[in-house]
Amino acid sequence: MTLIDGGAEGNGCALGVAAAPATIGDCTALARARLPAFEADLLAGEALGVSRATLQAFPERAVEDAAHTQLERWLERRAAGEPVAYILRRQGFWGLDLEVTPEALIPRPDTETLVAAALPLIRPSDRVLDVGTGTGAIALAIAKERPGAAVTATDIDPRCVALCRRNACRLGLDVRTVVADCLDGVDGRFHAIISNPPYVAADDPHLRRGDLRSEPRLALVGGDDGLAFFRRLIPDARAHLLAGGWLALEHGCGQGNAVRRLLGEHGFAEASTHLDIEDRPRATVARLGCGESEA
Repeated sequence: MTLIDGGAEGNGCALGVAAAPATIGDCTALARARLPAFEADLLAGEALGVSRATLQAFPERAVEDAAHTQLERWLERRAAGEPVAYILRRQGFWGLDLEVTPEALIPRPDTETLVAAALPLIRPSDRVLDVGTGTGAIALAIAKERPGAAVTATDIDPRCVALCRRNACRLGLDVRTVVADCLDGVDGRFHAIISNPPYVAADDPHLRRGDLRSEPRLALVGGDDGLAFFRRLIPDARAHLLAGGWLALEHGCGQGNAVRRLLGEHGFAEASTHLDIEDRPRATVARLGCGESEA
């Protein structure tokens, strides 16, 4: 605790008087002065080790100097543009608490739309492949909901594969991991292939705003028009799907028609597009015809 020097005797101020400790209310006010309330309360609660309810109910409680200092450092990092998920190194997804690192895309509620669209297509013992797994969010959500399924997760970045493996181990979920560029080097056939691929156009101004500025471009940018990965994955999936297998893809809200067209051109049928929590077209699923899989 910092001590206040009250000056020489006779000035009416005693030496060695301790400064008043910061309180929960002080920390909450500090954070809310710099950030939106949700982010402010999240960082304040994590730094102080208390719930959001405690922030509101006990503002008078004193906090440790170290916790106050930690909050100030986090607020500086957030002010510099670093995403909250990277500061805290975790993010919730599908009821799972995932470790997040700057090498991986931050899991978002939009991608829960993809999981919700894919789950009804997956039977308990199916073989499922998640392409471009990042944190492992999709693969782990599928493994949680279909514990009998054989789930494989791939990523081109070995650091993401290791991150997915750590999350799987910590959560006690069974997911096989493979370092692979799209489907190159992936063996076997699957009942379902799922992917949240890079689908942002290279010149999209959103890449220069908000959290996207800090996230890996490899996981975001899908060529000049955002469709490059789809043009590669959709035809390649034919050789890795069983006849009648499903392909489930997340895409941009304006890409649904283009993705459905590509699926149709490569032998996929029964395509349907699903809306995200803001009623935007976000995920499309389609089935490979019974005679369409490649040898």
